[in-house]
Amino acid sequence: MSRAAPPGRLVAVLLLGLSLAVAPLGATPAARAADTTVTVDLAATGKVPTGAGAGFLYGLSQDGSGPADSLMQPLRPTLFRGGGARIAGHGWIGDGYAAGSGYRVRLDSAVAQARRVTAAPYNATYHLLVSDVWGADTEQPSNTVYPCDNGDCTNWRSFITRLVTDVRASGVRVRYDIWNEPDGTGFWPRGVNSAQYYQMWDTAVNEIRRLDPSAVVVGPSYSGYNHGWLDAWVARTKADGTLPNVLNWHFGGDPLADSADAQAILSARGVAALPMTIDEYLFSQQQQPGYLAWFLDRLAASNVSAAAHAIWSDCCTAGTLDSVLWNGQPTGQWWVYRAYAQMTGNLVTATGSGPIAVAAAVDRNAGRAVALLGNQTGQTGTTTVAFSGVPSWLLTNGRARVTVQRIVNQSPLSGPAILSSGDVAVNGGALSVAVPMTSGTDAYTVTLGAPLDGGTTGGTLIIDADSPDFSYGANWGRTTGVPDMYAGTANWSYVGGATATFRFTGTQVALHAVRDVDQGRMTVAVDGGTPSTVDNYAPVRNASGVVWTSPVLAAGPHTLTIVNTGQRNPSSTGTNIALDRADVTTAAVSTFDGTDGSFAYGPGWGLTTGVPDMFNGTANWSFTTGSTATFTFTGTRVALHAVRDVDQQIMALSVDGGAESTVDNYAPTRNASGVAWTSPVLAAGPHTLRIRVTGTKNAASSGWNVAIDSADVTP
Repeated sequence: MSRAAPPGRLVAVLLLGLSLAVAPLGATPAARAADTTVTVDLAATGKVPTGAGAGFLYGLSQDGSGPADSLMQPLRPTLFRGGGARIAGHGWIGDGYAAGSGYRVRLDSAVAQARRVTAAPYNATYHLLVSDVWGADTEQPSNTVYPCDNGDCTNWRSFITRLVTDVRASGVRVRYDIWNEPDGTGFWPRGVNSAQYYQMWDTAVNEIRRLDPSAVVVGPSYSGYNHGWLDAWVARTKADGTLPNVLNWHFGGDPLADSADAQAILSARGVAALPMTIDEYLFSQQQQPGYLAWFLDRLAASNVSAAAHAIWSDCCTAGTLDSVLWNGQPTGQWWVYRAYAQMTGNLVTATGSGPIAVAAAVDRNAGRAVALLGNQTGQTGTTTVAFSGVPSWLLTNGRARVTVQRIVNQSPLSGPAILSSGDVAVNGGALSVAVPMTSGTDAYTVTLGAPLDGGTTGGTLIIDADSPDFSYGANWGRTTGVPDMYAGTANWSYVGGATATFRFTGTQVALHAVRDVDQGRMTVAVDGGTPSTVDNYAPVRNASGVVWTSPVLAAGPHTLTIVNTGQRNPSSTGTNIALDRADVTTAAVSTFDGTDGSFAYGPGWGLTTGVPDMFNGTANWSFTTGSTATFTFTGTRVALHAVRDVDQQIMALSVDGGAESTVDNYAPTRNASGVAWTSPVLAAGPHTLRIRVTGTKNAASSGWNVAIDSADVTP
């Protein structure tokens, strides 16, 4: 089409963040188009993946209970770091350089966090920020007396003695990260590598090891990788006998290059190899899927044993995994970590090109090989992944199932978009996969064999309407960069008769489309069946909600046909149709009748039997404002069937006490058993759906009834 009209009104959200530590370096990557090729040799297997990058600085709630296991366990975190920074009381300093309530609340927070994450199923390490418990979190007063001021280390030694004694009494094992960013005046204003700094460091190390000879000490925690500082520091601490057990730093450029340089420093100084960690990485402008994946890819090739995502905007007890969660929901960064955690088995030789990095792993037990593509500079264009050494166990009749997923820079993000999925011929153990990088801030995965569950959640496959599984006839347009739509894309049409098809394999499909003041009506039909009309008009915009859900289908391939009718609700200002995505249920769906014991009804509900067009012939109904019913189920999604007819009113639905969604059950033509509402994808486990009779109705409705038919549950 010659015109590029938008799919309704767009809403942009500006997120403002505050830096906690040093100012970030470098500019935001500028996107540029270039084609490149990266290589993956699946026959060149190496070490078992360690999950080195799956660490978080102050990512937990104050008592360590948040986030929920359902949001943490899928990431397989290996490192956490904390010490009570910014908790009221100001630590040891706030107590007058003694162990009072300010000290206790910070230590209790760190111990509670460490207790959770160092135990099963995480078995992660916890770096205790000693300087934060002491109170050096940039909020200390200007007249602070720092450790070893005027050569007096007495009080500092008393603090270390008390801290180590209390930690040992807790029974929790931590690693002691003695001073955070001693090159930054906000944390240590007495000079980088100064004589007083070494007094402070040596006093702490010697006292820790006196009290706990098996203690692990971490340092020096510079704010960035600096060859000169680190070289001088290694030389001095070696001479003083206070070398750490773990060598660490923050940020830096390329973790592969930095770790190689650090190892060279140790060798040149005659120091045996030490484990290396990067206890903060990603400046604020780098915290997007593309750059995160690039850093994780480079970590995979390095000798760094662990690294922690930095925090900039919600320090220090928000429990958001350093903004990897948004309002308790996964972001694009979360899905990168999820893909990273699914790189199991053995790492293989993978070589990036220019700003595009790639890491890959192959796992016969999981039945797949995984490649994660990252982007350092925001480059766009097509990246070709050239696989060699493809093992025979990945093939069926000489072909491998190849799935390409895009992890969008979006918060929140319900799951990656599947760009393509199909069987590809493998010749001589080789195949090439083209990955269209339409955004330089997104990450991409390519899997051979079983796809990652990044595109599936509890048996639900999330497929962007921009994927090849959707095909569009004449009079359809495409808009990108739409912030409130999945993957930022919309496929739209204003023209009556314009037709789109979606081919999928599964047992049910839920279609997401824009509902707004300028949207028209469309019809949807599965496998050539009777079309259903969907009115996409709404007085308030919802760009990515479910507008229609199919009935449960026989397992197998199906075709969904969407047609713009060219008609509209009288209240609508336009006839646009804008498709967002489709959720395909790949697992068996269980259907529960409204009379099943999982449904519970409060006062004001009645039961009618022998209704021929309803599931099992039963209807549970209410005319009473405020009457409620609940449906308790275990699964990852629920679709509620209810009567839509000329005499139905508006009901409100919520899951697990969350925000309500209203559903208008009025329809000019009766549909007694269609899906009236579908939940978003939920965490696997038990949930409760609540249905409330609102006492409001469409002006066209002749009655006030709400009648429940059944519910479909996806495991």
